[in-house]
Amino acid sequence: MTEKQWLKSANAETMADYYDARFTERKARLYMLACCRRHPEHITSAAVANMVKLLAAHYADLRKPDKPFDSPAIRKAYTALETYASSTQDSATRGLAFGVVAAAEPVSVMKRLNEAFPYLVFSCIHDVAVGVSPNRENTKAESKVQAALLREVLGNSFQPVTPEPAWLTDTVLALARQIHESEDFTPMPILADALQDAGCENEAVLSHCRADEVTHVRGCWVLDSLLGKA
Repeated sequence: MTEKQWLKSANAETMADYYDARFTERKARLYMLACCRRHPEHITSAAVANMVKLLAAHYADLRKPDKPFDSPAIRKAYTALETYASSTQDSATRGLAFGVVAAAEPVSVMKRLNEAFPYLVFSCIHDVAVGVSPNRENTKAESKVQAALLREVLGNSFQPVTPEPAWLTDTVLALARQIHESEDFTPMPILADALQDAGCENEAVLSHCRADEVTHVRGCWVLDSLLGKA
């Protein structure tokens, strides 16, 4: 895949071959959650909502990246989620439920089934896109949004950005932390101004913060890089 194709692709599934090593467990799970959470109207089951809440809280600030998220609470919630997903019939709620199943699959299960995170991502976005699309054969609109969310989380693999120490002023870090923790992304343009004041002239960073058409989610590549979570 070329850089132009990556930046313009409207099909998240065809981008799978270029996830590369930066697609860590945290990034993969946050991306899958973003694809599911954009449809809150279909997250009507407590089993689905509870798992989304658990995952969002855990992977937002994972202190040990790529460590299997395994606990009695998550195992119980995962079992309830699987049971619900298998029993519900409505296509949209079923698609969302199975999308969250993929987002939550324990690493121990992945190893047993010889799965990798790109496979789980494919399963998640496919289930969600088919479930929420009025015409099950035409998932182009949903896939286009999913592709944009993938770029939001991973950035541009062809031009990776490493923040310069001078950019990381108290103001920049406070703003980035506030946005990340609150998931209120309206101050992103203000963050761009603070970065520029700190000497940042990187157009990819500044334009990403200021772009009106960008939907920001937890896992945003700019915020993660500034906060050392990439």
